[in-house]
Amino acid sequence: MTRNYRLRIGSLILSLAAIGLLPASWFIAEGASLSDRTGRHLVAGALANLSVAVLMTLIALVAIRRGERWGIWAYCCPIIAYGVPVLVIDATHVAAGNLLLTVGPQLIGLLLAATGFAIVGPPILSPPRDAAG
Repeated sequence: MTRNYRLRIGSLILSLAAIGLLPASWFIAEGASLSDRTGRHLVAGALANLSVAVLMTLIALVAIRRGERWGIWAYCCPIIAYGVPVLVIDATHVAAGNLLLTVGPQLIGLLLAATGFAIVGPPILSPPRDAAG
């Protein structure tokens, strides 16, 4: 598999993982009322989630697809600082009957991201081969 092919496929998978965050934005804000504090916080959280998804998608489709090393680290930051903590909070605080519907999509997204990283990581993070070979 060539470097360019790995970058194209891996960045596409990473963008799909990021796009997978978008439905959560809808569900977070669904039925929220701007007239009370909790509703405004829900809408703010939904907008923040939307922003993270858009930024991660752009990082995947532009920087990572180009093979830019900083793109991998920039893509990892929201996963570490946002995705994993939300997964832990949901796994420990959501009612058992809703656990699969809540945590399942998050695990699928993390699995997609891990797959994308496995594909793009080696060509981006490995030292370049010298021309002498």
